[in-house]
Amino acid sequence: MEAQDATAGASRSPVASNDHPLPAPPNPSSDAGVIPKISTPDKNAPSPPADAAWDPATMRPETAMKMLCRAVMALASVAGDIPPTPPISLPGTPRRVSMETPGTRSRSNSRPATPVPSDDLRAPTFRGIEIGSPEAHAHEPSARDVGHGAEPVHKQQSAIARKFFSKSPPPIALHEYLLRLQRYCPMSTAVYLAAGAYILKLAVEDRVVPLTSRTIHRLVLGTLRVAMKALEDLRYPQQRFAGVGGVRETELHKLEISVCYLLDFELQVTQESLYIKTMALQQAGLQAAAVQSKLPATFRPRLPVRAGSAQITA
Repeated sequence: MEAQDATAGASRSPVASNDHPLPAPPNPSSDAGVIPKISTPDKNAPSPPADAAWDPATMRPETAMKMLCRAVMALASVAGDIPPTPPISLPGTPRRVSMETPGTRSRSNSRPATPVPSDDLRAPTFRGIEIGSPEAHAHEPSARDVGHGAEPVHKQQSAIARKFFSKSPPPIALHEYLLRLQRYCPMSTAVYLAAGAYILKLAVEDRVVPLTSRTIHRLVLGTLRVAMKALEDLRYPQQRFAGVGGVRETELHKLEISVCYLLDFELQVTQESLYIKTMALQQAGLQAAAVQSKLPATFRPRLPVRAGSAQITA
C-alpha cells in the first residue's frame, strides 16, 4: 500500500521545468496585431446621409472621417475669416523656467507609445508638409486662472483658443489632410466620431473656437490626438503624429492641452452619445450649407478685429 501511494504521489508531482519551460516575456513590438497596417485609405468608402440611421459599431473609419470633414468644411465655409483675439498682455509675467532640481531626471511617461515601424516615413514617397506657423507666439503668456485677480473664464478661453489659429490657411485641403493622417496614422471609427463630438462642443455649442480656414486643421489634429489617447490603447509616438500632421512636437502638445482644458477634461463618450453628437454636427453642417447656398458666390464674410478685447492688465 505504501509503495502504491508513493508511486501515485510521484505521478502527481510537478513536471520538470526543462520539459515545459516558462513562456518568453511579452514583447509588444513583435506583436503584429498591435501595429496597425499602413495602407492607402479607401476614398470610396460610403458616407451615410445625415438623417439616416447608422451604427457607430459597424461604420468604417473612412466613412466617419468623411462625415467629420463634410460637417467641418460646411461650417467653416460660412464663418469667413474670424480673426483671433489679440494677444494677452500681462506686464511682469516671468518666463517659463525649469522646476527640476539639478541632477534629477525628468518624469517619463508611464504609458509608452505603441511601437510602429518608421520606415514608411523615410520612404521616397513620403512628403513632409507644414500647415503654417501658429498665430500665438511661443512665449505668449496665459491669463491668470487661479488665485486673487483671476481673469474671467471667457478671457481664459480666448487666450487658449489662439493656439488653434494659423497665420495663414494651410496649403492642403482638409480632406487631403485627413487622408494623409489616416494613411500614416490609421485611426478607428470611434476616434473620428469622438473628435467630431469635441468639435461640436467647442465650435457650435460653446462657440469657443470658431471654424475657419485657419483653425480647422489644428483643431482637427488636436481633437483626433486627444480622442485617440482617451479612447484607445493605440498611441502613436508624438514625433510621428506631429510629423504627419505638419506641426512641431511642442505645438502638438499645446493643442492637446488646449483641447483638454476647453472641454473641461470631459473626454469620455458612449456609443449613444457618439451617435447623438455626430447627428448634431451633421445637422449643423447641413444648416450652414443651406445658408451658403443663398449667398452670392462673391460673398466673403469677415469680422472686424476686436481691438483690445483681450488686453489684460496685471
